[in-house]
Amino acid sequence: MALQILENKGSFSILGNITCENVFSVKHYIESILAKRKYITIDITQVTRIDIHGVLTLTKIYQDALIAKKIFTIIGVGSKDLYDHFNSQKLA
Repeated sequence: MALQILENKGSFSILGNITCENVFSVKHYIESILAKRKYITIDITQVTRIDIHGVLTLTKIYQDALIAKKIFTIIGVGSKDLYDHFNSQKLA
């Protein structure tokens, strides 16, 4: 499935895969939103697959948001696993 990022009332839903093939696009898109806003909520409920490159990219975005004092929230199925990873990296 091709990657899509859709906005609905200030929240962004990612549909499809987050893999090495598209992590640059995901990172660029989310960072451009964070440059304009103090917070962003990403819903990963409809992400069908995320590889290690996707996890590392979301980790880096989360880390950069913390440093910039921005709020980066991930919701949906699998978000707890990501936060557990962030915690294991001593980011959260």
